[in-house]
Amino acid sequence: MDIYKILKFNQYIKSHRVKFLGLWLLSVLNKRYLSIQMDPVLACNLRCKMCYFSDADFVRKNMKGMFKEDDLEPMATSIFKNALKLQIGCGAEPTLFKHNTRLIQLAKEHKVPYISMITNGNLLEQKDITAFADAGLNEIILSLHGVHKATYEDLMDKGVFEKFHEVMAALTEQKKHTPGLRIRINYTFNKDNFYELEDFFDVYGKYAIDIIQLRPIDKIGETVYDHFSLKTIEQDYARIVGAMKEEVHKRKMTLLYPQSVMRNEQESLKVKTGNDSSFIKPYTYFYISPKFSWKDDFDWRTENFAAWQKRTNWNSTLLKNAFKSRAALDDTNRNMLNYSVDIN
Repeated sequence: MDIYKILKFNQYIKSHRVKFLGLWLLSVLNKRYLSIQMDPVLACNLRCKMCYFSDADFVRKNMKGMFKEDDLEPMATSIFKNALKLQIGCGAEPTLFKHNTRLIQLAKEHKVPYISMITNGNLLEQKDITAFADAGLNEIILSLHGVHKATYEDLMDKGVFEKFHEVMAALTEQKKHTPGLRIRINYTFNKDNFYELEDFFDVYGKYAIDIIQLRPIDKIGETVYDHFSLKTIEQDYARIVGAMKEEVHKRKMTLLYPQSVMRNEQESLKVKTGNDSSFIKPYTYFYISPKFSWKDDFDWRTENFAAWQKRTNWNSTLLKNAFKSRAALDDTNRNMLNYSVDIN
């Protein structure tokens, strides 16, 4: 299954009513539609300056906990039947977890169509990459906050630029043995690293990258880096992203990007798009960690997702949303970003 073709198809459907009707039908039939984002451990080896892990007080109070190996199978039995996608890693670093291979195997056993892992890569070794690929990992996503060494090591505090390149080389080599494994780069940009994208393919063009996502900086806590305004790059955004699109087309890659970025007077991010995907995202985005899962009243230890749907009249909620106006839905979920999907 190609998750990006599904995203592209979803992008073509402009009506939120059609989207919710489709989601309602999948839910009624107990089919797969959840995008499960799982943090198996709440910890990180880096202190990236745009991340809440740079806030020592927040980390001390909130970022603790790890799944036990014995938890994985009952958790998978409870929720993986409805998963369209499993992403290992969300707000923490999954390679600190020692049982990722077993987690990937369980997802494959439960026939989850697409399994990805997002990591900063600094703890990955070749043996890990091979084990994950052999277990059935479809995609590995590398977080990147700078094209050049100085910016990378400044924004990704404790990260090692040369180690990142070692991992990129190892992944490129692994693709020769498991060509179905995809490599994706998530580049979070701000006013200080955005223009480095002009050199992206000079530095990383030798690696077998399949997907690039450009992610505007957003405020996610009291981070060390606090320059959230993108005003200085607005006039150059289309030019630089346009050049990347041309190069991506030549290389037959996929690019995910906001069509444009701007800030309002409160400095909250706005993304110009005609796509209503963010309306349904809160109803498909299933977050799970050692401290939280999906909703406050859902416990995977005592019930499965289908039972929770029935108990909470979830299908009725989805159907009602199909008949709500955009304005009525706007109040709850328009803080989520829409991305254009450019597939080649």
